[in-house]
Amino acid sequence: MSFRLRVFLLVMLVAVTAIGATAWLTLSLASKQISDAVATSNRNTDVIAENLGRFAHDRGTWSGVDGFVQNLSSNYKVRIRMATISGEVIVDTDHLAGKAARPTVGAASLVDPRPKLVIPQRVRPPALRASADPALADKLKREDFQLTSEAREWVRQAIQDYRYTVHLTACAWTGTGLVVPLIDNENGVATPQTVGTDLRSCDAQALTRAAEGAKEDAVAVETCPWSDENTFIACLERVFTERVENTGPAPLQLFLGSVDDDAANLIGTPMIVAAGAVTLLALLGTAFIARRVSRPIRSLTAASRRLTDGDFDARVEVDGDDELGQLSYSFNRMAEAIQHAEEDQRRLVASVAHELRTPLSNLRGYLEALQDGVVRPSPELFGSLYEEVLLQRRILDDLQDLALAEAGSLAYRREPTDLAELVGMSARAHFAVAEAAGVELNAYASTAVPVDVDQDRIRQVLGNLVTNGIRYTPNGGKLTLYSYASAGFGVVEVTDTGRGIADADLPHVFKRFWRADAARDRASGGSGLGLTIARQITVDHQGQLRVTSRIGEGTTFTLSLPLST
Repeated sequence: MSFRLRVFLLVMLVAVTAIGATAWLTLSLASKQISDAVATSNRNTDVIAENLGRFAHDRGTWSGVDGFVQNLSSNYKVRIRMATISGEVIVDTDHLAGKAARPTVGAASLVDPRPKLVIPQRVRPPALRASADPALADKLKREDFQLTSEAREWVRQAIQDYRYTVHLTACAWTGTGLVVPLIDNENGVATPQTVGTDLRSCDAQALTRAAEGAKEDAVAVETCPWSDENTFIACLERVFTERVENTGPAPLQLFLGSVDDDAANLIGTPMIVAAGAVTLLALLGTAFIARRVSRPIRSLTAASRRLTDGDFDARVEVDGDDELGQLSYSFNRMAEAIQHAEEDQRRLVASVAHELRTPLSNLRGYLEALQDGVVRPSPELFGSLYEEVLLQRRILDDLQDLALAEAGSLAYRREPTDLAELVGMSARAHFAVAEAAGVELNAYASTAVPVDVDQDRIRQVLGNLVTNGIRYTPNGGKLTLYSYASAGFGVVEVTDTGRGIADADLPHVFKRFWRADAARDRASGGSGLGLTIARQITVDHQGQLRVTSRIGEGTTFTLSLPLST
């Protein structure tokens, strides 16, 4: 099975599973939310109806209910619609929001701000009495009627109290925006606690309006006959309701709904369309990803095979900056590194062969001349041959040190050391050589520079830098060593006043067998491995070895080693 097909099937499996799980989760959550919304709506309906009823009860009118309804809608996150019994809309939050009113869903709740009369037991008449004697029965009937008068008067007063309260609270609300504090009486009809001087006008109007139907109220309560207590009390309650029906705010129908579209509309066709769209998008995206991934992988596979077959020029096209683009870029860098390593290896073999061939040829020539008697043996000849052997040995030792250092096998014996003292020792060790070359050698150290290093190896690094400085500084020049501490590092600067190094040659200074003198004459250059070994030793000590130079002014090598903690 190809990689493209596997990616395609895998992504499609993930996409379909994710879509199915999302759809199931969405349906489950939506169903739960709808159930919770229904339960919350039922609870909210009672609370909202109670608040609206209290609004009209305390103000004696529905006037100004729009703002109150808007606040309730915001607090409970529901749409509120109120209409009369006949269906005339009083307020709708859809209209308040500047939208067309949506159809209402569900049954309406009745909000009736009118009080429910409660006739206390103390004013209820006793049980009906009867007698077989006509004269006694008539007497008892007249007495029982007198006993019911207290209840009738109590109801009549309740009607008057309610009519007064409604007119007073409505006048105060519509005229001044005040809500009159009310106190509930035992009859269920609230009356004002106190009437301030600012409401005298409203108080007078309310008293007048309450007295307008006093006669009709008295006649109405007398229409209730006495037969039994329940029938009599029911009649009085009915009279109260009829008499106050046109006085206070009328009952209204309350409809509640969602602020936005119903959650149920999110389920069904829109979800099916969305799932289909996501599936199609996943299908197209998977095909694109499979193609996008497989093409660079095929290119990388082909290039890696060419590289394995010895074609070090094999490269792949870098397309984009994503993971695959970075992979292609990394492959190209790896191929370049392999190519450079192969070229370095070839140059190393050629350089080693060249470095060994010349002294060996000299040794062979002199030995053959001695054997043939062409050259007479002498101490000077044997001294020259000994120097050639030492040169061979130095080259082989440098190659061995470099191999061990690059393999991480070069042994180090670290100990607390004063880097400034090492600098002084290196200067003193090379003072005679510098003097013989006509170079002024100086070493400066402001304070002690504590480091943990292998003293012999760091002296080897310093010795190489000082030797190179003396070699490339002309007669009458200066070579100066500075040691100091800076930013957590011990620093040594080796500065000469020699001919300098060209900018184009600076990147090659630390390469194997590179010499500043292109003629490769041993009088002007060493084995060509000293700086390479010096940098590797420095790196193994977690330090840095850098070089800066200007033609005609000189060169500065900077050695940085971590200070002791």
